[in-house]
Amino acid sequence: MILAILSYYFHMKLDTNAYNISITFFGIFIALILNIQVAMFSIFQRKWEMPSDKRVAASMADTLADRKKLLIELNANLSYLILVCCVALVLSLLSFIKSFDNCVIPSVMVFLYAHFLLTLLMVVKRAHALFHKEYRDSPD
Repeated sequence: MILAILSYYFHMKLDTNAYNISITFFGIFIALILNIQVAMFSIFQRKWEMPSDKRVAASMADTLADRKKLLIELNANLSYLILVCCVALVLSLLSFIKSFDNCVIPSVMVFLYAHFLLTLLMVVKRAHALFHKEYRDSPD
């Protein structure tokens, strides 16, 4: 938010090449994130066989509940990231097609890039937690 305010205050302008790069950037990330969601769905649909020992089964049930919670949170973050990318893509397309003379659109783009980066960091953090749990709890 601070970067967006500063870019507005200093009258930052973006040329059509910057919007063209933004279109490419957000378009690629939309496709990439959708692929990640499909892969996560297949992980979520995987069936786990419960062991016959009640204590081991209870421990495994807790692990599966934690995994499910992380997958749900990660899916929510990814869905939100797709929404942010779509908004940024549409705004970039509009700015590429029709040049706006004010500083509002570049400031909004700065905000969207910063917001995208912070949300992506949340996704990476949750994915790291999920994979760390998988590697730690792996029988091998």
